[in-house]
Amino acid sequence: MIITRLPSFLQRFFAPIRRQLTNDQFRHLWSLVLALVVNLRAAKLLHLSNLTPSAGHRTRHGAFLAQGNWDEAALVEQSAMSLLGGMKPKAGEVVHLILDDNRIAKRARKMDHVSKIWDHKQQKFVRGHIALTAAIAFRGVVLPWRIDLWKPKGHSGPRYRKLTVMAAAMIKDFAAPAGMQVRVLFDAFYLCPAVTKACVSKGFTFFSVASRNRNFTTSNGRGRARRRKIARLMPGLIRHQGKTVHMKRSRARHTRLRIASVDGHLSRIGRVRMVISKRPRGPWKKCIAIVTNETGLRPRQIVAIYETRWLIEVLFKELHQDLGLGDYQMLHRDGILRHLHLCCLAPSAADPPVPQRTRCKSHQTEPAGRIAENEPAPGDTARRDGQGPDPRDCQRSQTCQATANALRSLAGGVRAAQFEYLVHRPS
Repeated sequence: MIITRLPSFLQRFFAPIRRQLTNDQFRHLWSLVLALVVNLRAAKLLHLSNLTPSAGHRTRHGAFLAQGNWDEAALVEQSAMSLLGGMKPKAGEVVHLILDDNRIAKRARKMDHVSKIWDHKQQKFVRGHIALTAAIAFRGVVLPWRIDLWKPKGHSGPRYRKLTVMAAAMIKDFAAPAGMQVRVLFDAFYLCPAVTKACVSKGFTFFSVASRNRNFTTSNGRGRARRRKIARLMPGLIRHQGKTVHMKRSRARHTRLRIASVDGHLSRIGRVRMVISKRPRGPWKKCIAIVTNETGLRPRQIVAIYETRWLIEVLFKELHQDLGLGDYQMLHRDGILRHLHLCCLAPSAADPPVPQRTRCKSHQTEPAGRIAENEPAPGDTARRDGQGPDPRDCQRSQTCQATANALRSLAGGVRAAQFEYLVHRPS
């Protein structure tokens, strides 16, 4: 299968960003995004250009990425906010902004911003890039919102900024639809004054894991403060104040956790509520402490909300395995960033969230559970985006518009599109 034109059912997805590009730029954009979706090999320009020969030679694609005059970050942000607005959010609903860094191993010596970094997956030092990513999670749908490349000290280019400063800038730039509550989720590395102050200045609440060596100050009930390490507080809280709860998991499964909560002052952060979570038979070294400045929530709710942060890990896995996030060969910063942004556009193009006005009654979003407020629980036959039953199982196939849209080749997700290409590609 060779892509020669933009499919009609994807023109609505590209419509919001069409006006910001020239005709040639738009042709390069949609051809590369669709090629990333159906590509079965490494996402190199040679392989991508072979799938879209009518869009130009691979050298023209390379010039579009490295030398083109277009704002890739604005396109991704506009696409994400357009899809979020298409889901018809209501006032008072909660949207999650998830921050995390993605480490990409690269052996190139002349590539911009390549440095020695610690790879958590391989548990060793490698040479590569660190890409800070911000994603929007709403009703189980994950939308990449912004991605930026970290520049090490001593490298040419923009001035050096810490990852925490970059994360704080992303939080300050995020503008949610009017009336929506924003919760920012990140790991222990970003639990610092720069990030938390950015959340407070915007009126957002934050949820994070705190390192075990942080100081936490509690009151002993007699008006006297007691300051101790979190690691020393964990055993006593779990044994004397802990409660066993059942947390819902996928496929109608549940897991048991032992949780306990306490309010106090976290060093360099301020007044927070801390929830200690541990598996009943798990080792103490895997016990975690979740902190938030939204102190009115129950401990079980805080744990359920922070578990939403795992969605960005699933997004990273899809970007790496199915879309070739780390397969770029560009040497300069601009070309690398544009490849990363095109990979962020591909998941939404392959499986965009279904707007509520195009669904029949059987496809309405399921109500939120009692624990994870405003987070619908998918049914038995859930779509990848978690918005409800699979339209292909709908009994109203003649009248449901969502069924007709979902049966198209690219509307079933990245893997479905790649399988469709594998079946129909020329022998």
